[in-house]
Amino acid sequence: MKTYEVIKEEYLPCTGNMVPDRREILELQLDNPAMYVQDLYKQERSVEFLATQQESGPVIEAHLEGGRKHRYIFSEI
Repeated sequence: MKTYEVIKEEYLPCTGNMVPDRREILELQLDNPAMYVQDLYKQERSVEFLATQQESGPVIEAHLEGGRKHRYIFSEI
């Protein structure tokens, strides 16, 4: 298990902003960041996940119905 600093950003389509409407910073111990994010949204009817890799770690976006988007930026501590 690894320890990550996780930045969770929430974007809402009605605001039209390119900056997050809400941002939260967490410290989590995880085996698999992708599975963590997928587990958060297993109750959603429709969700699409996009994952990229940056120098600091994985970045995973969850695109939800209605144009909502949540981005998780993982940095190993």
